[in-house]
Amino acid sequence: MGFARSGIGAGGFVVSPLMVLALGPTVGIAVVAALMLPAAATSWWQHRSDAQPHILRPLIPAAFVGTAVGGVILWWLVSSGHLALVHRRLEVVVAGLSLLYVALVMLRKPLAHLAGENFKATPKWLFLVGTGLGLSQTVANSGAPLMTVYFLCCRIGKEQFVGAQATFLLIQNILKFIPLTLLGLLHLGNATAALVLMPLTFFGSWLGQRFYKSATESLFFAVYVILLVIGFVASVLLIIGRQTVLGWL
Repeated sequence: MGFARSGIGAGGFVVSPLMVLALGPTVGIAVVAALMLPAAATSWWQHRSDAQPHILRPLIPAAFVGTAVGGVILWWLVSSGHLALVHRRLEVVVAGLSLLYVALVMLRKPLAHLAGENFKATPKWLFLVGTGLGLSQTVANSGAPLMTVYFLCCRIGKEQFVGAQATFLLIQNILKFIPLTLLGLLHLGNATAALVLMPLTFFGSWLGQRFYKSATESLFFAVYVILLVIGFVASVLLIIGRQTVLGWL
């Protein structure tokens, strides 16, 4: 989480399915959300000078709207049905969104070509993309590739889009504590587990920043794709079913 946030401005698409596999959906989603906050704060501090105000202005209200809509969807997912059904729903949602983001990044070049040379980042589209990202982050702790691919289609360089994503995700990760706490997914028990893992997050952030400063654009996206492959494998295993996969072991 720390490396991905500071190194490529993302990370939920790989960390979220891995953590759900390890701890189960309700605990895994809460622990990742708690770990995302220090990772997001560190990433924002490291990239704060790269965030451009004209890009951020539509994204900030989108963080509030996306989190509110995501909170309603998350409430629907966890408030009805037996515990096994709730877990299965969350597994499929986390895995399905992660697979969507794998596909988006793998298709980033054709999508950029389809958008055309004159495709620009407009306030309306920034708001819509930011709302989608906020929704996805609240429900499944992932979604940064949605914004990354949009920025690539707009021919915005890595410095600008990592800076914008870092600022957006810091705000959104604070906001999503509200629905997670109200729904009982985040509580003192799993927050303590996140505190134990937090030093590793900061160490990863240090490694990620060193990578970010020295990586070329091609290496940057090569690492992005490697993380996507890991996220893809973890997501496929979640689609099969956590209990089934654990039974194989």
